[in-house]
Amino acid sequence: MTKKATPASGARFGEWLYRAGAKLAERVRHRPVVLRGTRVVSVGNLEVGGGGKTPCVLWWADALARRGVASAVVARPWGPKTPSGVTDEVALLQERLPHGVSLHTSPNKSEAARRASAAGAQVVVVDDGFSHRRLARDLDLLLLDARHPFGNGHCLPAGPLREPPEACRRADAVVLTRADRADLEERHKTREWLHAAGYEGPVLLARHRVLGVREAGEVRPASGLAVYCVSGIGRPGELAQAAGAAGLCVRGAREFPDHHAFTSAEWKEVAAQALSLGARLLVTAKDAVRLPAEARAQVLVLEIAWDWMEGDLDPERLVDRALAPREAS
Repeated sequence: MTKKATPASGARFGEWLYRAGAKLAERVRHRPVVLRGTRVVSVGNLEVGGGGKTPCVLWWADALARRGVASAVVARPWGPKTPSGVTDEVALLQERLPHGVSLHTSPNKSEAARRASAAGAQVVVVDDGFSHRRLARDLDLLLLDARHPFGNGHCLPAGPLREPPEACRRADAVVLTRADRADLEERHKTREWLHAAGYEGPVLLARHRVLGVREAGEVRPASGLAVYCVSGIGRPGELAQAAGAAGLCVRGAREFPDHHAFTSAEWKEVAAQALSLGARLLVTAKDAVRLPAEARAQVLVLEIAWDWMEGDLDPERLVDRALAPREAS
């Protein structure tokens, strides 16, 4: 675990203003919307971007589909439009959700959840819903990085947190992501941080398992290929690290801001760089949906899947809880 940098005084003052505004909003918050006849599962995190929520949401959609449960996913469109006319995360969900699982998008997640419920969804899975407290939920999952669960420990703009660490107390279960990259000592330290923040619930472990690289619709083994990584995601360096761990030969990388819309000039530049290094262009699935068809046909896509590791409880028990009848109030 790396030493946490101390934010500048200006950023600390901005953080104080941010927290003060959050506390004021909490005091005037209205009662959350309760969906009658529909269960709500929230998959969220505390940090801004890069939490690995989408693979977890897709796992939930698959798990519910396997049980024959009518379900829907709710997402807030964020970022520039892709060639398909929607934002990247929405486009990715449209491509990857199992058959029969509907997708409802809106800047107002409560309204999207109402629509999903009215359309017959028995369970609504809310993508990035932890801080969206206007919607009551039956199961609140909080995803945290196994090595750096609270970033530098500071809220915006001094750090990456939307809420202070003690907000983890609201979670029904904490999921430590990328747990395969944390050793036993790091996982133990993270649990200590969670307890210090007041969290006493179950802790689950998960990783993003590389399935291979996708080319022309087919997935093949990832080892041995020389690649040049190009990404615009929330965690700089994540693609190159995952590619190297999967056995790809990473010749170089170019990183852009999260949700970046690649220009033709930028794409020509990275393509030329990859060619000069004797490598293929490699992108994430979220980057791929932002590319025009001709560019997308030329790249390799690193395919990953959500994979549970041994934790405090079997994740299927979370599904059981999500489907259990509500207790009468």
